[in-house]
Amino acid sequence: MPIDERVWDLVGRIADDKKPNLLTARGYRKTSRQALPELGVPSYYWGSNCIHSSMSANCTEDGRCSTSFPSGPSWAATFDRELMRRMAVVVGRETRAFFNLGNFTDNGQNGMGLNCWGPVLNVNRDPRWGRHGEGGTEDPFLMGELGVAWTKGLQNGESEDKRFIQVAVTLKHFDANSLEGGGKADQGFDRHNFSARISKYLLADYYWPAFKASIKQGHAKGVMCSYNAINGIPACMDPLMRAARESWGFSGYVTSDTDAVEDAWKRHHHVKTAAEASCLAVKDGHCDINSGNTYYQSLLDGVKEGYCSMGDVDRALFNSLRIRFELGLFDPTADQPYWKLGQSDIGRADGKELNLRAALSSLVLIQNPLGLLPLRQGQRIAVIGPHANASMDLIQTDTGAVCPQAANNNWTHRSGNSEPSSFYCIKSPYQAIDELNRALHGTTIYAKGCNLSTDIAGGFDEALSAAKAADVVILGLGISEREDIGINRFLEREAHDRDSIDLPPVQKNLASSIVALGKPTIVFLLNGGMVAVEEFLNRTNVALIEAFYPGMEGADALAQSIFGKANRWGRMPYTVYKSDWTQSNSMLDHDVTHQRTYRYGAEAVVPFGFGLSLTHFTLAFEHETAAQATLEIDNEAASHTVTVQVSNRGSLAGDEVVLAYFHPIRVGLPMHPKKSLFDFRRINDIGAGGQAIATFTITQNSILLATLDGDLVRAPGDYKLTFENGAGEVLSMNLRLAGAQVVVEPFPRSEQNIFV
Repeated sequence: MPIDERVWDLVGRIADDKKPNLLTARGYRKTSRQALPELGVPSYYWGSNCIHSSMSANCTEDGRCSTSFPSGPSWAATFDRELMRRMAVVVGRETRAFFNLGNFTDNGQNGMGLNCWGPVLNVNRDPRWGRHGEGGTEDPFLMGELGVAWTKGLQNGESEDKRFIQVAVTLKHFDANSLEGGGKADQGFDRHNFSARISKYLLADYYWPAFKASIKQGHAKGVMCSYNAINGIPACMDPLMRAARESWGFSGYVTSDTDAVEDAWKRHHHVKTAAEASCLAVKDGHCDINSGNTYYQSLLDGVKEGYCSMGDVDRALFNSLRIRFELGLFDPTADQPYWKLGQSDIGRADGKELNLRAALSSLVLIQNPLGLLPLRQGQRIAVIGPHANASMDLIQTDTGAVCPQAANNNWTHRSGNSEPSSFYCIKSPYQAIDELNRALHGTTIYAKGCNLSTDIAGGFDEALSAAKAADVVILGLGISEREDIGINRFLEREAHDRDSIDLPPVQKNLASSIVALGKPTIVFLLNGGMVAVEEFLNRTNVALIEAFYPGMEGADALAQSIFGKANRWGRMPYTVYKSDWTQSNSMLDHDVTHQRTYRYGAEAVVPFGFGLSLTHFTLAFEHETAAQATLEIDNEAASHTVTVQVSNRGSLAGDEVVLAYFHPIRVGLPMHPKKSLFDFRRINDIGAGGQAIATFTITQNSILLATLDGDLVRAPGDYKLTFENGAGEVLSMNLRLAGAQVVVEPFPRSEQNIFV
């Protein structure tokens, strides 16, 4: 029997009074998950978060723990689709293996489910947003490529069996969720009561593309609707958001963020009762699963009051149950490869190796004056700063247990991820640098200097003494998602936006004192959202590394990169602004055309896509390339191929990244980005003196622009194409799109939405 018939048959056998709890993500009050033993339906827990790790997982009895990869911005910084996909494969494989074993926080009581709530695809429109450590980038194309790679890796794994999926992706938070609250910059708003004002143009150009790509190209099975409203309509009951998903061919399930349905009436005051909110979410928003208690308590009341029908409820039940069927949870397990995953598939050596590769490929070398890096051997090194000996803060908070004895098979995400003892097995930067430096016949000392936002008695004196006695200083600075930085304007995390994008004053004072000594100084930063760095730029004795939250292998990646044992490096996935940027840019402003992001001319201290290497690469067109190419808009088969020769002119082997942008020069649209990424390539392991090729194929659909009405079009006119390495090498050519304007994707129709 076809799967749809099987699902509808099951839906038809379920009593109406059981349906609301089946549509409740974790069961009523997170305790009474609905089972139907008479129909062979076990209870089910929706919502195992999978951001860069199988977040809720304990360690196994034999000490195998989940692989915790670098944070979202790190993924984007790699500019490596295949690396992203392979990381997602590991997270999906381990999640499925833990599910099979029952090693989750509820200690095996039905398992936690295989609906991974992630990735986070909300673009980086404001650096103060508290959840940038989960997200990735300010660029919608790059975020979409990350989403596609993540979706394919997580859902499909490495199995040849296409009957079932490994886990189900749940793209979040749809859409425009980039304000948490908790800070003065939020002006009294938070994610539960804020309504973002966004035009049709901005939805099509900026806020939708990453979700669309993940659905159309990645075939994502799930979407999470967000707490916030958009133009006055809560996202979980917004017919426009539903229409957009449907126009992209979405056929999966939708869940609310944690009782965003309740927010619709209690916080947004969009409707007056929980019954009406439940029904509008099911009927208008096609929100199938409610992560909260509102459906359980009020959905059937809404049906009785005529706000929706049992047909609407049954459609939601069909969508959610179909995912469980696609996961193979209602079929014999003997011939399903995903049911064979177990302890040996968790914490594997190849996952550790991949984790190191990801960390190495994500670190961004922002400044390296006078060739300070790589460090030579046999030196006295002082490793100083509040993050110099960090273990916990190397790992973004949405992680599973990583150290077996600390987890003790009783990992709880809410407490364990902020307890330093839970990370005892994670090597710190100081430990990794000391280990490698000793192997190179050098000596290393450590001084903390200060806490993340407060002084330590005698800390500055100890740090200065260590620095004066050293040949080289390595400074570990930054911010945190955990309360070790304090509940203050520098804390970034879920439910708390930053007010400042600067380093805490105590760290700036420490850094100023150290740098003033004139010693060669390498600064590395740990952070999710950007941290201002202008005081370090153009200092001839300061090299600067952006490390984000680099994961379990982050310390070794830093040490190897600093000593030149590895030379991979990434590129900046977002713009670094001046520290005073926050004074003239409102946290409430969702209009990125107001000189936000590189696409709309943001004034950058460190621009998007920037990044250096320890060797010197040059770019050249492989053949004599015409300065002008023309594509006919109405010729669907038309394309133009550009081949870029990448040459390593230095003495170290390394990776190179080539970024392809289009720049509208003369087009007949009143609004468009100044510059926009449309493709990229990472080339691995180019030997000293070696060469490699990066090939780009441009079609009319490589360059789509949005109209003010939100239609995506092929717009005739003149464009400049540039191919850049983020370190000063730029190749350019002109492209003309000839013919009449063609609408490729019309804006979805919805009668209820009001646009700004």
